[in-house]
Amino acid sequence: MKQFVLVLLLVVTTVTAGTAFGADKDAALDDFVANQQLLQDATESEKQGEYKRAAKLFRKLGDKTQSPQLKAAYQLRQADCFFAARKVRKALSLYKDLIERYPLYIPYEHVVTQLRSLAESFVDGDGTFLGLRDKTTAIETYELIIQGAPSIHVSLADRERLAELLVNERRPEEAIAVYQAILKQDAKLARIRADMALLLFDMSKRGDGDGSKMRLAVRQAEMALQQEPSQPRSRELLDLITQAKQIQAQRDLDKALFYLKPAHKSIVSARRYLNDLIREYPDTPAAQEARRILESTPELAADAIAIPASDQN
Repeated sequence: MKQFVLVLLLVVTTVTAGTAFGADKDAALDDFVANQQLLQDATESEKQGEYKRAAKLFRKLGDKTQSPQLKAAYQLRQADCFFAARKVRKALSLYKDLIERYPLYIPYEHVVTQLRSLAESFVDGDGTFLGLRDKTTAIETYELIIQGAPSIHVSLADRERLAELLVNERRPEEAIAVYQAILKQDAKLARIRADMALLLFDMSKRGDGDGSKMRLAVRQAEMALQQEPSQPRSRELLDLITQAKQIQAQRDLDKALFYLKPAHKSIVSARRYLNDLIREYPDTPAAQEARRILESTPELAADAIAIPASDQN
């Protein structure tokens, strides 16, 4: 009996502490007293590990009350029962509904902890139908944490995990948006810049019409190295910068060669690209080839600086 009284006091405290409105508090207490037996049965079922039965009883309690605090409290207990029973989708649905409908009456620290565990259950296939992994739902769960919970309850690890899952699911543009949001909050996180730079560089190799992804990758890599020169991924970042320079130099060389073709011939444009890549990427193989072309083609001998602006394409 003493244990039951303690449970009653804990529930009353849970459902009344979060409000400043006396009328709501009185209504919550009236509903609570009227349903003590049902609450006792639900609590005992939960204690005995009969989670499905307990969840059903907590749902009935929620249906019987008009108090938003009690509805939230009973729905939370229902969700926790499904969580304990490894009914992960039912638990997720209830936690999500709690955040959307009762944001003022839920213990976010507890709910966010449960949601993190559920997200990883979907990653591992723990509790899902036939044990199938569902990273899409895991991503949606981390998005729910980040978008639905107060920022004080959202950790950097939550955002990093979301980005990691997005990358694994081949959704790099969304991952970049997550990295950018992290850096907006803390621009000094060199490891996030490193991850973002390497992802952007990989994206640029699969399609980068104007070269903007590669340029951004190089900029982020250089900033990451400036912020933390001895970071674990420094070698990868240095390789990225070297490769990016070689790729951009080759692109400029290809443009110069294009303008040397008879059908597209423009000595001014060709000379500009050749001189630009020699100046910006002097140690690349493309720069060596550019020098050879300039030296072996008399009509390209004029210095690019002497070209009137009106003659340039």
